[in-house]
Amino acid sequence: MMTRLIPCLVALACAVVTSAQDESKLKVGSFAPAIEGLEFVQGELAAAPTVRVVEFWATWCGPCRQSIPHINDLYQANVGRGLEVIGISDETRNKVEPFVRQQAGRMGYKVAVDPEKKMFAAFMQASGQSGIPCAFVIGQNNKIVYIGHPMNEEFERAVKMSLEGRYDPVLSRKAEPILEAARRAVKSRNFKDAYKRYDEVIALSPSVFTDTALEKYRVMVNDERDTVGAKALANALFTEFTESSDAGALRDLAVALSTDSRVSTYDLDLALKCAEEMQKASPGGDPSPLATLASVWYAKGNFAKAVENQKKAVRLAAPSAKGAFKVTLESYELAEKRGAKVPVAATAPASGAAEPTTVPANGK
Repeated sequence: MMTRLIPCLVALACAVVTSAQDESKLKVGSFAPAIEGLEFVQGELAAAPTVRVVEFWATWCGPCRQSIPHINDLYQANVGRGLEVIGISDETRNKVEPFVRQQAGRMGYKVAVDPEKKMFAAFMQASGQSGIPCAFVIGQNNKIVYIGHPMNEEFERAVKMSLEGRYDPVLSRKAEPILEAARRAVKSRNFKDAYKRYDEVIALSPSVFTDTALEKYRVMVNDERDTVGAKALANALFTEFTESSDAGALRDLAVALSTDSRVSTYDLDLALKCAEEMQKASPGGDPSPLATLASVWYAKGNFAKAVENQKKAVRLAAPSAKGAFKVTLESYELAEKRGAKVPVAATAPASGAAEPTTVPANGK
């Protein structure tokens, strides 16, 4: 009898050990480790960012180099909303510092070296990651919401939606196969099936999947060329977002209707309404609504209004973010002086629904 029990007891002990190891493993949903032991080459650690990205990279790593412009664009577009990005290398300062200096503004986020590999152990080893680049997105509650490659589309979505406090990694995983099916249906031009699947995702949580509603809008505009249906959807979304006082969703819609390079036809009048309602729904002291309003006025060709609102946004912006807002302001001022549009990096208003874009010099 005892002989029979021994294998069972061994198996039970192994199961307990495995369970304990699983619970200690760093994963999505875990609280983020404290940031310590770093030597900053560029910038310094923020006390309390809204969202923090910790990215592990190296100067010798080709994929890391390729991801730098993407990470930098994302950072510049969202630094005004409280995004902090720290690129961490386990190389020496003498190796990393010249590389960062050569990048100049192309690598504007914070960079540090990890001489004792404390952060590598706390993040990479603890989560079972071995390849770089690897990014960890830490949300507003100091919990990790994403672990993976920074060029993955979900990385950008996790960052932008987390800035608004409405990213849900569990729902996002649940929605992934449904969205893939919707996109396959679009490719085969089965729009009825695609819209059904988009609606299925949106129904999981309208506040989490506002970007899916806007993806559906882009399909209507760009692929099906259903301008009537697209306009009806945009108006319905405007009403829904206004009634729920969802400032982030209103910004997303305003950007989609005025500057998003992924949309073939704009509705600037509705975009202006979105920006105005966004201001009403936003707390005081936030520069983003003013920057969004300025961006829409610029798209409409009213450069004076664009300059007026962007100046207000600059005044409200945190010291660390003023530079990004000023760059946009300078472009608006140049356009006002010339009486014609110039390329403008849409740094301030970027959000979960729209990638950082450039407003075309000749409009659309």
